[in-house]
Amino acid sequence: MKLSTTAYILSSVLSAANLSDHQCIAQTIYAPDVSESPGQKASKSPKAGKKSNKKGKKGHYDDSKERVVTMWWVLFNKPSACATNPEGPVKCGMADLMANAMAGKNDPNIAIINASGGISGKDGFLRLAAALYKTDSCALDLEADSGAYLWGGPPPLYDTASIGYCPADGENTEVHIVLRDHGPPTEHKLHQMTRFTDPSCASVGGPNLCVDSGAVAFPSMSEDGLMAKDVGHFPMFPPGCADAGTCEIEVEMVQLVANSGNEVTLIRTGDAFQAVAEITLP
Repeated sequence: MKLSTTAYILSSVLSAANLSDHQCIAQTIYAPDVSESPGQKASKSPKAGKKSNKKGKKGHYDDSKERVVTMWWVLFNKPSACATNPEGPVKCGMADLMANAMAGKNDPNIAIINASGGISGKDGFLRLAAALYKTDSCALDLEADSGAYLWGGPPPLYDTASIGYCPADGENTEVHIVLRDHGPPTEHKLHQMTRFTDPSCASVGGPNLCVDSGAVAFPSMSEDGLMAKDVGHFPMFPPGCADAGTCEIEVEMVQLVANSGNEVTLIRTGDAFQAVAEITLP
């Protein structure tokens, strides 16, 4: 099975195109703030108005924040080949991923692999944990004849196999974590928790938008230990992107908020990594 280029874990295609009304996670309506002066244009930012509990065209909105979220390993096994910030502690970024995918190459030996998935509580809190083990083969089969798959990102980075966690000679893998919102649970919640694009996603005719909602990057770890970092919005969708016209309001609504207690801890133990994400959905 080959995923189309719409199955990018880094949602550049979503930011480049205007999402139609039928692709909303939930058609949540915001009323203008009563403090606005007459004739003042209402902001599209989620913080600018009040939520309505009206049901939209697709999906639904209520007081519960139960939503499905997946977590993804984004591994740069050869960070010396990255151009985003070659002299910095975190050398790689989205620019490297997209540039290599568009050129049909994979110089940084990038692998994007499903890490975990879960459903948040009614208060929006969710804890996800995952483990990853080094492989000597550098060629993992992450597809099943049934159609199931465990890889994400642009197809050129997968081809017929995933590099997996397989650092290049003399290098240490740089680990990034991406979180993806799949909307309210549906009858396909198992697929929602385990795939990049599941039957609930608007791109395949479902009621939910499905969009990357958070990301964090760690410097390469050469020794055992742990690092914890704050996690906020996905880089393509910064606060205010709806007002700026670079994203839809439904996309901005689900972005994680930086410096609000959302955290990912990365642990290295020998030939393995573990990641624990503790987040509260907006």
